Amino acid sequence: MNYVVLDKSMKRVATLDPTGDTNYFWGDTINRQIADDNSSNDDIVGVDSFNSNDPNANSKSWNDTIDGLTMMQDEPAAQYLREGNYLAVYDDVTDRWRAYRIHTVTEPIDQTSGVHLVTASAVNAAIWKLGKTVPLKKDLKEGKLKDALSWIMADTGWTLTNNASSGIFADISFDGSSTSQAMLQTVLSTYDCEADAYVHLDQWGMVDDQILELTDRLGENTGRRIRYGDNALTMQRETVDTTLVTKLYVYGSDDKSISGVNKGRNYLTDSKNNSLYNADPNTWLEGTITSSTIKEPDALLAWGMKELKLYNHPRVNYVVEPTTDFHPNLGDTIKVIDLKMIPQLTLQARVIQSTTSLSDPSQNKIVLGEFATVNVVTPNFIQNMEQRWNDQVKKLFADARKNSTAATVSLITPLGQSWANGDTSKRIVARIFIEGVNVTGFLSAAAWNWQRINTDGTHDLDWESEHSDDGYEVTITPPFVGTLMVSVDDMFVKDEAEMWIDTGKNADGTFKKLWETTYGNEDEWKNSHVGALQESFVLSNGEVLASYAYSAKPNSSSQSDCQFLHWGANGKLIDSMIVQGGQHGGSFSYDESSNTIYSQVKDLSGGQNWLCTFPYAPHKVISSGSVTKWCKIDGYYRPCVDLDHGLWLGSKTDGTVQICQISDLKAGKFQPVIEFKIQDVGWNPLPTGVTNDSTYNTMQSNALYYPYAFFTAGDVNGADDRLVMCVNVITHSMIFNYAVTEGQDIKLNIPIENGGHMEPEGVYYDKTNSRLIVGFNVSEFRDGSRTEAIAHSALYAFPLGWRDDSKDLAVEYPTEDISEGSEGVHTITYPSSDIEDDVGMSDDDSDFNIDDPIVTKVVKE
Repeated sequence: MNYVVLDKSMKRVATLDPTGDTNYFWGDTINRQIADDNSSNDDIVGVDSFNSNDPNANSKSWNDTIDGLTMMQDEPAAQYLREGNYLAVYDDVTDRWRAYRIHTVTEPIDQTSGVHLVTASAVNAAIWKLGKTVPLKKDLKEGKLKDALSWIMADTGWTLTNNASSGIFADISFDGSSTSQAMLQTVLSTYDCEADAYVHLDQWGMVDDQILELTDRLGENTGRRIRYGDNALTMQRETVDTTLVTKLYVYGSDDKSISGVNKGRNYLTDSKNNSLYNADPNTWLEGTITSSTIKEPDALLAWGMKELKLYNHPRVNYVVEPTTDFHPNLGDTIKVIDLKMIPQLTLQARVIQSTTSLSDPSQNKIVLGEFATVNVVTPNFIQNMEQRWNDQVKKLFADARKNSTAATVSLITPLGQSWANGDTSKRIVARIFIEGVNVTGFLSAAAWNWQRINTDGTHDLDWESEHSDDGYEVTITPPFVGTLMVSVDDMFVKDEAEMWIDTGKNADGTFKKLWETTYGNEDEWKNSHVGALQESFVLSNGEVLASYAYSAKPNSSSQSDCQFLHWGANGKLIDSMIVQGGQHGGSFSYDESSNTIYSQVKDLSGGQNWLCTFPYAPHKVISSGSVTKWCKIDGYYRPCVDLDHGLWLGSKTDGTVQICQISDLKAGKFQPVIEFKIQDVGWNPLPTGVTNDSTYNTMQSNALYYPYAFFTAGDVNGADDRLVMCVNVITHSMIFNYAVTEGQDIKLNIPIENGGHMEPEGVYYDKTNSRLIVGFNVSEFRDGSRTEAIAHSALYAFPLGWRDDSKDLAVEYPTEDISEGSEGVHTITYPSSDIEDDVGMSDDDSDFNIDDPIVTKVVKE
């Protein structure tokens, strides 16, 4: 990276190169900021705090300088380091040239060598020019951003590009003596926007335009992470706690208050943080803010709610020294992780200051602050990160190396050990446990070395070579004579799980909303629909087919019924069909190419349950007599199919998960080839008829894409965590158990703390885009006064990351037996019959079943 020197007319006169034989330089730092680092000051200043502190806890202050650039005086370009000339530097992140006017030049002598030096300091050319311009006196009443800017930018010679969308109306007074730069700082705070100034160079390298750009937010939020020990060399946390406010009085200009739009109260409260930070639960931590520019009640309320979130916790700033290959830009939002700091450092913050040096990148550092805003990440985020980078697994393997009895290898045979007539093969699955923890998922395929020992004690090298890439599962065929063993090479222990939910692929770290229902949809029988969808599939044209637990008239039966709803890509209902006895609809599968629904049905007389298929037939009401029956089942399942691998999966309310071959089911035989309990992988299913008190997991839906099964959980009452889990059904090991967090993962129109709703529903694997599609019932306001909320359904994309083990496959395998573990056989047991789904089902959505009639909730403050 070089500096280009421009003369007073902004014509190129020289180039400075930190690595060149001539015109080399050192000591430079480019210091850019969008806010001051007020880590040592946490005062609420009272009146006019809107202008000095809003919209963020750190004072908004735009600055952009170059300091300390030093050359030897006898270098050819040193003559151009003069006051009034410019230094231009290219920013490859934003593809912009920034010009800095040199304002201070010192000419010291190096005390050691006696060499004469030149040192220059410069400021962004726009800041310098605006600081030398005084706009005429004017009072702007309830003015918009563009009106204030037009007054500020007049006669500056700079082109204004206003990309900010601020809708604030404010009173701004130009006193005729304050500079345009001073007034711009006021405008940036008042209208909640940010500035960047740069120049445009033509094809000959001449400056042909000078641009001041305003935007809502500089930088990007791409979900990038900086992790101590990875791309962060040092971290320093600065915390100040001189003022905490959990009850905030909000006033505007002309003594306006928020009482008219806040149920008669001129204050806002935060009970959750009050209980966290206030030792006396009978009192509040009180404070007052007053805006001299806002008087419209709704705008005042919105401002007050934003301000309360800035003062309801201690202020924390972080100074981070990144590695040279990590280049965050000013304003970028970054997730920071240091699980070794106490307490653990996990946060999402913006870069409010950056220091870079072209001559010495080791001087680079960034300041992350509560400027719009530091979100101290919840423990769920720590848990989600640990599932991908599992420090516990590293420790377990380290323990196993020290203690030979800590690790055991278990062999299971899902189809049994005995050969029966017609068996053409047997699958053998190896799993490794360390101190009782299944760590199979953290070994790549190359770690598993299968060995076949002949009856004479020699190795069958041909067989071992043939199965060298099989990983944890090997298939043997008759006749198989000899001993089968497996050894584990811990060189291939991975830091990451097999798969993870990859928030880094999302534009801002949140999950993309693909689709949502609209309000006011009537089906063929005049029943209204907007939410409570269970499982939903996006079709190739963007339309959606979803299931719905049906209990409305006139088509409800004596059994649990299911309605299948066909929605447009715009969220409006197109048509529907009803399956009497179709049950809850917590899960189903759909093959669009053949228009086939894979589900279950219960006879209206006799009550026998069947797995079945049927086409989607709009406007129809069908029952068990109109479906293609596969086989009998003993109760309610959440059924789904994996057609690519010919498998069916069903889960029960008691936690049982069973997988069958579709060919067996079609032949009328229900004989699971894989079976486990959800309790074995960490969940505690909510029993039927029990209200969740946060000690259970409310199972909602499931999907299969072999060898991975996906599950969602989370009660309608929000008592337990909203979870998305992946299980390797071969090894019965949990791959991830992702806790979905409001704000960080899913942005809600109505926050949960204000009465919002966020309930997981259906899930399925989108193999085309390597992602999960997860349904949620969420809340939205249904009235202009924003006092009532209604739940509607939405689909979100959860991108998946996959560990790349392609380079791990070993070429040579040992000829000696180095098995580290013991062998065992897992016996499959069949649980008792399940309980039918009914109004007491664990994932009951009756509060949001809007067939009878529309249900609204009062939004809490």
